[in-house]
Amino acid sequence: MAKRVLLGASHSVIEPLGLLHLSTIARQEGYEPQIRLFKNDDFSPIEQAAEEFKPNFLGLTVYTGNHSQVFKYLDEFQKQHPTIPVILGGPHATYFPSSCLNHADYVVLSEGFDSFRRILREQAEPGIIPLVKQEPFPPSDRESFYQDHPGFRTSPIKSIITQTGCPFSCTYCYNSSTLDDLKSKLTTKQFTQMERALKPLGRLFPRSLRDVESIIEEIGEIKRTSPETQMIYFQDDIFVGVGNEWIRDFSKRFAPLGLSFHAQVRFEYADPKNPKARERLELMREAGCSGLTVAIESADPVMRKEVLNRAMNEDLMFEVFEFLSKLGYKVRTEQMLGLPYGATKEKTKVNLEADLETLELNVRLKEATGLPSMAWASIFAPYSGTRIGKYCRTHGFYTGEGDDVPEAFFERSVLNFPREWIGPSLSPEVKENWLSKDEQEKHKDR
Repeated sequence: MAKRVLLGASHSVIEPLGLLHLSTIARQEGYEPQIRLFKNDDFSPIEQAAEEFKPNFLGLTVYTGNHSQVFKYLDEFQKQHPTIPVILGGPHATYFPSSCLNHADYVVLSEGFDSFRRILREQAEPGIIPLVKQEPFPPSDRESFYQDHPGFRTSPIKSIITQTGCPFSCTYCYNSSTLDDLKSKLTTKQFTQMERALKPLGRLFPRSLRDVESIIEEIGEIKRTSPETQMIYFQDDIFVGVGNEWIRDFSKRFAPLGLSFHAQVRFEYADPKNPKARERLELMREAGCSGLTVAIESADPVMRKEVLNRAMNEDLMFEVFEFLSKLGYKVRTEQMLGLPYGATKEKTKVNLEADLETLELNVRLKEATGLPSMAWASIFAPYSGTRIGKYCRTHGFYTGEGDDVPEAFFERSVLNFPREWIGPSLSPEVKENWLSKDEQEKHKDR
């Protein structure tokens, strides 16, 4: 009887890209994989598959926002299926391995390809599994996933990831974390193993770029299994954050496929004054790139610099959008509402005034350049372990334990909000600096 692995994640409109690659590793190691998705805290798809598929392992992706629900389910799962070992991976597992280990047999840190392979080979003891070796991306197991989840197969948009990691250090992103952020949570041996594997940069989530050949092969597989596909969405944090040689090769080989694609870029990598940036964007447009996503996050330059560590200037935004408009790109901006305003060294607007200023910046950009085509916004969430999460706790913006952070960042803010800008002395102790309880609730709702 073939060995089996059940993999699961919270449902999203985006394919569970990490699990598609892990599914191939399972096949390579002689296991039959199956992927199941759950939504709205309904774990019945996992439970049904556990009963019918009878896996040798259950592997789930967990992230801050759905961790409490996953933990609660796993406690019940282990009572019902005590012989099926549980593997947890993902950002939350990496940052909070000890708490995850209370609900699982294996907790995978950082990039999981080699660790997952070692677990399946029974070469890893139960417990916290540090990254000891990076390995290239395995192929993506699309066909079996689309068979089990036809809604993804018939979608005209398919997602792909070409690289992990990011060269920037935004305070709200796990990609900016370093191994030192985990030092107190690991044994000396685990830390040393991770340190060796993550050299030379020491980023907790290392950069790993796929070769063009593997990406073109994956797109070919997508076209074969899903002829309905019209567009590829590259989900990399920064698609053009690589040298132009890679982009030249990719663009030359993507163009004949007859598809369009969408990608995410940084203003700094799209500066028209930089000849390399101009070439990258022109090559992408010629290859079929119809749209780009660019993050503004906040209109306030003080917030961008002091709190978010995104110190790009406003003039660059206008210059980039003017250039992209001439090339015929559609552009979506991203921004966060409900940011922790009020504790910066320089005075800023706060709360709704600050959010409306971000809207106004998008309007000015549109009037001057014709872009953005769409302005998208989410509600800021203070994820534990990130630098901005610590900032929120220090100044009193957030006093929870992380369990109240919504699974989707469109629902409601969990921050506390000040009455006005106070500066770095803002703290939870001075009650008159903060909105009253009723005012807080009203502001969080709106």
